[in-house]
Amino acid sequence: MRVINALKIAINNFGLVFKNLLYKTIVFIVFATGVWLTLKISLRPFIENLQPVIQDIIEILKSLVRGGNDVAATGSASLNTHFGEFVQYLNDHLGSIAATGIICVLIVYLYRFFAGISDATLMILVDGHMSSLSHRKYLGVMFENLKKIAVYQLIDAVLAIVYYALVFAVEYFLVGYLISYAPAVVLFVGACVLVFAATLYSTCLSQVMTNMIIGGMGVKESFAKGLFPKREYFWKMFAAYLSVIIVYVYLAVSSVIFTFGVGTVLISSFCALMIVAMRLVDYYIIHVKKYFIDYDNIIIPKELRENDEQLLNKVDI
Repeated sequence: MRVINALKIAINNFGLVFKNLLYKTIVFIVFATGVWLTLKISLRPFIENLQPVIQDIIEILKSLVRGGNDVAATGSASLNTHFGEFVQYLNDHLGSIAATGIICVLIVYLYRFFAGISDATLMILVDGHMSSLSHRKYLGVMFENLKKIAVYQLIDAVLAIVYYALVFAVEYFLVGYLISYAPAVVLFVGACVLVFAATLYSTCLSQVMTNMIIGGMGVKESFAKGLFPKREYFWKMFAAYLSVIIVYVYLAVSSVIFTFGVGTVLISSFCALMIVAMRLVDYYIIHVKKYFIDYDNIIIPKELRENDEQLLNKVDI
């Protein structure tokens, strides 16, 4: 039910999708320009060596869709060769690549920081809907709460970069191993690792964000109470985030194919709103609070209903 309730809440606040989309589009254009200039100046050889690998992966996907096993086998051999050449290039140019990589990491950090400000703003706005059906101005809420949002984002951006750097390092060694022994399952295993990693991150950081942004807790208290949810909540949250992320990946990939990426932009923005709604639903469940879905529907936890029944039993009628 938590996923369904979160979906209903996200739909009832659908207008926030376009505000979030406009903000993140502006941020993306600014930082994408910075990354593009960095890559164009410093990583032209890197891109030239990586391009054959990407092309081989695309050809393998096309052949698998068409059912051409022989073509897929030939593409796998080509991919193995080009991937080996790409690894050799990395080994020969580690210094220059590392310097450029540091610049790119800094740009990615700043992008994560500024883009995440919008997600935190959405959380405050959606919390207003769930607690009192209030709907405030997007920019007004952002600037009013900018201090605590910035504190959270400074921490979250570091954690996200370190965490996903480790994930991609695992992916790199895993793909390097499987590409020689089982190339046909490389894409499947790689996708599974990324989905699992994203689900675990969302589950563990979900209540840290709500504790800090909504609960008003300090950094240490937010992590102490939110980083590892109780077992009774953890697996339910994990299953919910896993389901949503899988559906998101499916819709995003499908929209790339059928809408040439146009639909992916809208789907990604709605998914951000959906994740915010799920985090708040979990927050209200864990802290035993009632919340509104819309004007006609309010969710009251069982514990509060039992308290109301006990109070009614003491009333003389």
